[in-house]
Amino acid sequence: MPIKRHPAVDRILPGGELSTRSSRGDRIVTSVWHDPRREEASRALVTVHGGVRAADVETGTLDFKEDQSRRVVGGLLTAGATRHEPTARDLAEAACCFANAHGGVVIVGVDDRAGGPAAFVGTSLDPEWLRHRIWELTDPHLAVDIETIFSDGGERLLVIVVSSGLTAHKVSGGRYKHRVGAHCVEMLGVDHAALVSRYIDWSAEPTTMRFADVDFAALLVARQVLRATEEPGRVALASRSDEDLLRALGVLDPITGTLTRAGALLFTVTDRGRSHLDYIRRVRPGADAQVRVDEPGRSLLVEFNEVEISIRLANQRVHAVRLGARGIGEAIPRPAAREALVNAIMHRDWTRPEPITIEHLGDQLVVTSPGRFPHGVDTSNVLTTTSRPTNPHLANVMRSLRLAEREAIGVDRMYREMILLGHRPPVITQTVDAVRCVLIGGSPVEPVTDLTSLLSDDARADVDIVLIIYWLSDHPRVDAGTLAPLLQKTPEEASEALTRARHESIDGNSVLITPVKVGGGGFRLGNRARELLAARLPYFDVLPKEVKPFVVELVVEQGSVRAGDLIDCFGLRSIQASRVLSELRDDGLLAVGSVKTVGQGVFYIAGPRFPGTPVPPPVADDPRS
Repeated sequence: MPIKRHPAVDRILPGGELSTRSSRGDRIVTSVWHDPRREEASRALVTVHGGVRAADVETGTLDFKEDQSRRVVGGLLTAGATRHEPTARDLAEAACCFANAHGGVVIVGVDDRAGGPAAFVGTSLDPEWLRHRIWELTDPHLAVDIETIFSDGGERLLVIVVSSGLTAHKVSGGRYKHRVGAHCVEMLGVDHAALVSRYIDWSAEPTTMRFADVDFAALLVARQVLRATEEPGRVALASRSDEDLLRALGVLDPITGTLTRAGALLFTVTDRGRSHLDYIRRVRPGADAQVRVDEPGRSLLVEFNEVEISIRLANQRVHAVRLGARGIGEAIPRPAAREALVNAIMHRDWTRPEPITIEHLGDQLVVTSPGRFPHGVDTSNVLTTTSRPTNPHLANVMRSLRLAEREAIGVDRMYREMILLGHRPPVITQTVDAVRCVLIGGSPVEPVTDLTSLLSDDARADVDIVLIIYWLSDHPRVDAGTLAPLLQKTPEEASEALTRARHESIDGNSVLITPVKVGGGGFRLGNRARELLAARLPYFDVLPKEVKPFVVELVVEQGSVRAGDLIDCFGLRSIQASRVLSELRDDGLLAVGSVKTVGQGVFYIAGPRFPGTPVPPPVADDPRS
């Protein structure tokens, strides 16, 4: 069926290819081998246009749906709505049926009771609204791709592409269903068990591409990165013949001579009309692009190499000072930038056509990859959950090339590299259909580098200890309960991390952290550490009035506070500590909680004006004792 060309939308080409136009007007072609679901959709549309009833073309991976907001009134078809809740719910259920089976495509705007041009009734639904509404209506949330195409008669259709899920999805309030043949039926208990146990590694599946299709520029890059490791085994691997190298990496089948999808992705020009990575460098948001790397028709490994070089060249050099010695550093640590890019490649959904975007804005790097977190991973455990790459075979190849961490601790490395220079940890979030990693760099923070440069190698490599330093750079004390969410571990594990940090020393002499002397418990930075970080700490060696917000924080954490806390945590003198507590009491933020009102043993609790905390009655003794 000929499909009318339309700017900035997807269309299906003869032969099963999908053509896309980017926002810049560049034509992108997704080849057939990359997604057979789109190929099936193309063939089905041709068949229906030729006169076959749409329902007779439906399969276990293809369904046709009408837009229920379009009605025939007076013999004419109404335009329909851009947002229509009953249609969205119907399509959400169809998407769940495919996700709970083997994935599939829903084509919206086709009357499945008809064939020929009359079957193409069209739709006015807003694809962005529909995609988000499907995500909202499903439990757990289901992300789908929605593409717009036009028929020969100009009718607008939507193509919903659904990937196979790793867990069962349903419409909220509904039942679990899956696709069986051309029907959506309720799932049985045995169906649930089979769904949980299945896992299909897209990147390990074979392709029809062979060694003759390999891009030799990609082989050159592979040898460069292997030699750069300086590991004898990797250097020896780089010296093998081209075919032996690909076999050793596991991407070339020694029997069939075909490449895996990961091999085709990394080493061949699979999609000459599209790029896998889209890198843009701007001095600041909204400014003109200084560098753009988005050239289609190259292998992923070649694109990766060029993007990494571009990041390195654009990564603003800053003067780094460590214990008085000046040097040259990078605004964003190179290992952190590489891990952000590598993780996006290993975990993204490669069945979707859009590229990974890398926005380099000033001293900030934002990497956005299509797809969602691997099953079982979310923002609360992304640091500690064992890596479960969406594409295990692709991940193994990248580890063999040493582009990725062998121990699958790339997120740990990003955290460490950023914090050791005084930057905030990576911000890793999930949107409706993408994962976004933000690295905010800048000039290394001199007090922090002064401290971290004096730690042992083991301490610098321990992400828990690094995170303890990060917390104590902004807070006067820490205990296991407070630390656990930051480490994404249990309080027991956080307590063990504090014990490790307690046994660490600075330059072999002073302790890194020390127990808080008074009844509040927990730990604070050691005296030498506080001296090194003094210019960075917002609560130490400052005017007494500047510690008042931190006193309130202590009351929230401990339940009470006394002068000894202020002396130990904030470095105040005894008379200063007493004055601060008296002023907070006069302001109504604190109240005397002990029987005694003056002298040793006096402590304070939340007062009548304390933010958000009810005032407990006075007690005879300090509740911490």
